[in-house]
Amino acid sequence: MDKTEFITQIDQLILNPVTRNIYGKHEFFNVGYWLPETQNQEEACFNLMEKLLEFMPEKTGSILDVGCGLGATTDYLLKYYSPTDVVGINISSQQLERCRVNAPDCNFMEMDAVELKFEENQWEQIICVEAALYFDTREKFLKEACRVLKPGGSLILADIICEKTEYFGNLVIAENAVKDLEAYQHLYQQAGFEQIKIVDATEECWKRHFRHLRGWMEAQFQAGEINKEICEANVTAIDNLLSSWALSYALVSANKP
Repeated sequence: MDKTEFITQIDQLILNPVTRNIYGKHEFFNVGYWLPETQNQEEACFNLMEKLLEFMPEKTGSILDVGCGLGATTDYLLKYYSPTDVVGINISSQQLERCRVNAPDCNFMEMDAVELKFEENQWEQIICVEAALYFDTREKFLKEACRVLKPGGSLILADIICEKTEYFGNLVIAENAVKDLEAYQHLYQQAGFEQIKIVDATEECWKRHFRHLRGWMEAQFQAGEINKEICEANVTAIDNLLSSWALSYALVSANKP
């Protein structure tokens, strides 16, 4: 799939009215982090940002939000960072239009994560929430991230690790398949990162999200918002994802030497 086709497909997925209904007014697009008391998808997305930012006790200096979606993650960073220190990048001009509405005080740039148009040693921190899986490739992105980070700078991610890419159709290329967490960590080491921390959050993020989504779909069907065919197709797809042993979800922190 070429880049234009990929952007069209990902735009259709993220901007779909049903998707937007699930995520609420803040326009996130990730599985979130589900605590026992978490009530809804939006709250789970707030939790995920907090869990990721725990990797950086001192939230100072500049931060780059890579694959910033519709700007919800970028806007959340303003809880800790000055708008002048926050930049979001995305390859979709349509999504960037929403970013500039959702986080009007931040700077956004149209840019491919595997070809970062920044100087070496430019950023103190980089955050990437559930986007690296879709890059061409994750390995190229990690090398670019290490290049543009300042010495001692941090990269934090929420990432989906899959041995088989078939669950995501043609949105994920085969080169981004990863055998296991050991092989996944090796990608960071090859890119030049040290102090690599990988937290397996498959249960708290991936599985609890899809259990919630399954219940949401069934409730939508009962309320007459979606028809039986759509409900059954989505529930079947969700059950397949939940039962797969070849998918895991990780929270990651890595530092440039």
